[in-house]
Amino acid sequence: MADSKRKSLALNASKDFIFSVLALVIYNGVLQLVIYPGLNARIGAEAFGTVLYLISVVSVMGSGFGTAASYSRMVAKKNRTQENGDYNLFLAVISGISLVVSLVALVVLKELSVLAYIQLAVLMIVTVLRYYADVEYRMNIRFVRYFAFFTVVSLGYVIGLMMFPLTGSWAITILMGELFGILYTVIRGSIFRAPFTRLSASFHENLKSAWVISASNLISALILNSDRILLRLLVGAREVTVFYTASLIGKIVAMLTTPLNGVIISYFTNYKIKLDKKKFAFISLGMIILSAIGALACTLVSMVFVQIMYPDVFDETRKYFFLANLGQILYFISGSLMVIVMSFTKEKLQLVINIIYIAVFAIVVVPVTILFGLDGMAVGLVIVSLVRLLVTMAFGISKL
Repeated sequence: MADSKRKSLALNASKDFIFSVLALVIYNGVLQLVIYPGLNARIGAEAFGTVLYLISVVSVMGSGFGTAASYSRMVAKKNRTQENGDYNLFLAVISGISLVVSLVALVVLKELSVLAYIQLAVLMIVTVLRYYADVEYRMNIRFVRYFAFFTVVSLGYVIGLMMFPLTGSWAITILMGELFGILYTVIRGSIFRAPFTRLSASFHENLKSAWVISASNLISALILNSDRILLRLLVGAREVTVFYTASLIGKIVAMLTTPLNGVIISYFTNYKIKLDKKKFAFISLGMIILSAIGALACTLVSMVFVQIMYPDVFDETRKYFFLANLGQILYFISGSLMVIVMSFTKEKLQLVINIIYIAVFAIVVVPVTILFGLDGMAVGLVIVSLVRLLVTMAFGISKL
């Protein structure tokens, strides 16, 4: 009977992982193969570098706060009570913060206008809600709908790009996809339905959890988008496009860890899955080896992919392929390891790990980028991503 239950659990997890991977393959495939090259071709590498910077700021808010609310609600389902109102209040506060962040992002670039501000602020708020929306499917282990959700988002992006000749706005292109995803969740789910303001008995604990995870996620998101944000501010707009394309295949491959993380946390919070020190150490070392192999494979693919999709910057990017891809893969792999650690520790440990990470980042990456430009960024990101993985491994072993 126990063997039958384990086989059923493994089969369901495999099926859910496949649907999760397919969802993110479609989502990232459309973004990386259609939307971003399409925008680059329409506006040029220099302007596209600035667009990537603004998209990164939006992504930091979405993955920082929207994903935090999602993960917090997943944990609350296992340990506490929860209501829509708990997270609606949190997201309302984040909407207010988004208005300020949008203003600052444009002022720093000296590109502030009423139209640009309205478009960026609306896009940021809607993106935060869309990042939160996937909790509807992961919380209830409905990964077929999770697949449909990202398919709808991707369709919205394509429609937005088709509208570009009329709108002339990259922000509206991205906004269409986010709106499609939220509309689908409103129709098929319950997290965006009434009662909107009812609070649970665990409201204060849920809110605290959301803020703690947000603090950690913001650090992770800032580092993840650091190549675009720092390079735009410290080096130049074209360099943003160069390094982005150099690491692009690594980003696409590494993002497959996102559905894996969703499946991991879904099953660890719904079933009693146990680990010991030996198994965890074996998993950690396997991830390091897999990262190196993956970076080499990504380098070979990048030689062909970038020459076809971004021919105008190929000669500038080719020398960064291996290091840029390795840094991306190590970062995402360490994130998967952190999700496993979160399943048997308190949320605040993730914050501690990321504080160590950002301290090392500030000491290593920022100075070498200022001194050596793209070369410094490429080497620095590999170093700090490897440190993050090893620190996560050490904390995980000590807590088991």
